[in-house]
This record gives sequence, structure tokens and C-alpha cells, in this order.
Amino acid sequence: MPIVLPPSLDREIQTLEKECAYAKSLTPEERLEVVAQCCAAAWSQVLAHTQRDRLLAMEDPLPESTIAALKRLRRTG
Repeated sequence: MPIVLPPSLDREIQTLEKECAYAKSLTPEERLEVVAQCCAAAWSQVLAHTQRDRLLAMEDPLPESTIAALKRLRRTG
């Protein structure tokens, strides 16, 4: 059985422009509203999670490259 790619991954079908048309048509204010709605939805999922406190305590360490960049900025700033 051949593998069938989803339309968004099939390079024979040009769907990317169609998929992005909505986002491209938005004003910056409208895009901000979409982002705010996504954040609100994500936050509601975190709050509803049974291990909410553990999730909120998680923290990704900064990459060494970012730490070095911050040090350079602090020296020049």
C-alpha cells in the first residue's frame, strides 16, 4: 500500500497559499487577537490539567548561546 501524504505535505499540490491566505489577510490587530485566543485556550487547558502545579513549575533552561548573548548585551548596554 503506497504512503499517502496529507495535502499540506504533498509537493505536487500547491495548498500552502490556500492554507495561509486567511492568516495573510489579517491585520496586525486581528493576528494579535488570534494569538490571544490561542494563549487563552492553552491556559485553560493548563488550569484544567490534573497536574497543573507540576506543569506550572516546569522551566526550560536557557541555551548557552542565549546566556552568552545576554552577557554581551549587558556589557554593551
